[in-house]
Amino acid sequence: MSFSPRYLVVVNLVLLALAAYSASAIVGTAISARLSRTRHAEISPPPPPLARQSKRPKSYYALIYKRDIFNSAKPVETPAAGPVSPQVTDLRLKLWGVALYENQDSYCVIEEEKKRKQGVYRVGEEVPGGAILKQVEWDRVILTRAGKDEVLELQDTIGGAKMATRFSSSRRSSAGGKKGKVKGVEVVSDTEYIVDREEVDNALDNMSKLFTQIRAVPHFEGGEATGFRLFAIRRGSIFDKIGLKNGDIIRNINGQAMNDPTRALALLEEMRDASDLSVTVTRNRKEKTLSYTVR
Repeated sequence: MSFSPRYLVVVNLVLLALAAYSASAIVGTAISARLSRTRHAEISPPPPPLARQSKRPKSYYALIYKRDIFNSAKPVETPAAGPVSPQVTDLRLKLWGVALYENQDSYCVIEEEKKRKQGVYRVGEEVPGGAILKQVEWDRVILTRAGKDEVLELQDTIGGAKMATRFSSSRRSSAGGKKGKVKGVEVVSDTEYIVDREEVDNALDNMSKLFTQIRAVPHFEGGEATGFRLFAIRRGSIFDKIGLKNGDIIRNINGQAMNDPTRALALLEEMRDASDLSVTVTRNRKEKTLSYTVR
């Protein structure tokens, strides 16, 4: 079988083309391998082994048992207990007056019913009956006894009737500073008064009533007590009759400075035998001396 020379030429050309293509592919792969950069893979070191937990007691898993994960339900929340209000004390005591200090310990006047003896007690001191005075408030005090708080309220009743002890400072005195005579008191001038001894005796014989006719709080100047400021003076009381007014600051009585509550209480008893009494007050920022003659 013979082929035409023409076909032989065609075959040779095809073979040459295939050889050239193979050669160029081989050369291209070799050049590409030479030119490409080798990438280095960085492998992180393995993490440290986990610390093995020690064996826990059975009580540690008790919560899982109690909650019962297969029959779970929202637990019932117990409401938090609020503060317990202190009960009224059963001690045989009466609270007749309080004085509230801003920067110092407050104090109060407490009477022991059995002995009918009054005393001044400050915060932290022991009162009759073995209780400790914990706190002084406007109309009561808090006592602590056997680890429990108890309340002793201010006496506001006379013969079972409620007595109002807070009055407006705009009320004027019954005497009003004018000359004349009201029951038991004669007004000589706006600074001079003549008081019947019987009026004084009647007032001092009923100390419980006396303490409901007036309120007094310490007055401070420069951080020191310099007297007592009066307020809530009951209309028609002996304090009203002798010309004392709401807002007066009592500086001294018979020359004795009123900077201690115990001294003021002692002077109440001295008035029983006193014939002349001099009281220095500050009224409307002016000092004034009131003179009383007891007869």
